[in-house]
Amino acid sequence: MTIGLFDPLLDKSIFFSFDRSGYRRHASGFDADDLDISMGGKVCVVTGANSGLGFEVARGLAAREATVHMLCRNAVRGEEARTAITDEHGNTDVHVHMVDLSRLGSIRRFAEAFAVPQLDVLVHNAGLLPLDRELTEDGLELTVATHLVGPFLLTQLLREKLSGARIVFVSSGGMYSKRLDVGAMFSNEGDYDGVAAYAMTKRGQVVLAELLADELVTIGATVNSMHPGWAATKGVEHSLPRFWKMMRNRLRNPEEGADTALWLAVAEQVEGRTGEFWFDRKPVPTHLMRRTREDKLERRRLWDMCESYANAPTAPTATIGSTLDERQETENGS
Repeated sequence: MTIGLFDPLLDKSIFFSFDRSGYRRHASGFDADDLDISMGGKVCVVTGANSGLGFEVARGLAAREATVHMLCRNAVRGEEARTAITDEHGNTDVHVHMVDLSRLGSIRRFAEAFAVPQLDVLVHNAGLLPLDRELTEDGLELTVATHLVGPFLLTQLLREKLSGARIVFVSSGGMYSKRLDVGAMFSNEGDYDGVAAYAMTKRGQVVLAELLADELVTIGATVNSMHPGWAATKGVEHSLPRFWKMMRNRLRNPEEGADTALWLAVAEQVEGRTGEFWFDRKPVPTHLMRRTREDKLERRRLWDMCESYANAPTAPTATIGSTLDERQETENGS
């Protein structure tokens, strides 16, 4: 009897799926040729690219000869990351832009100055987990701004450059614990739980990716989301110190955590696939519990709130989400 026979049981445990042992089990079935791809001539943007998963995605794209634009909040750390990548791979076509995804003005200034006619890959990776409620200059709670409204605005402002592009949202397995509640996310009142806010906005990213997939099909762009499992990043260490202390010997390294995001960005096997949620190179359900399922109205509220705050030009949205809503209900047995 081989370990493969126990994979479904181990995966349901989450503990033995999201951890390093889960990655190694799953990776035993990966095709090494999937990432043996030249990205020469391709132009890629990665947000939050100076460390953690974003750095690994940028590094992986640069190793495959892509032109890489790294969007970072910190100039010094961004330049250090760029230098590390160019020194390792000899690809000097790697660029750093100072962009704070939580500040809508910062995103607009970048988009206005970004003189690139065509984008092939856009990876929404920037993320954070504040312990206390923080409001941005736009009046948004920090995780909502960084994980939802900021990526929404960036995508819409770059829309004319995204024909045929691949867009990837880096979500979190923590989203499985939360049901989408747009009112709670956009409210700045009441008690604040940073972990809950993070998980809720990561749930929101998965829904937003599905809605964008439905809209951007008209320009041939694909939009998918993924979660990395439990990865050892500085963000986890600083924001979840108890979890880090307990699990640090079982956490995936950042390269393992970033593997599926990079795979979605480059692999030929996913060409044309859109609106799906992925984990370790496989599409997975977006809900593990019936109580976390949102309805069509709540999905519409998320789009409307992002659009309202971003005030970005968009295509007509009368039917956005309808196809994906129906497909998801079928897959989830609703």
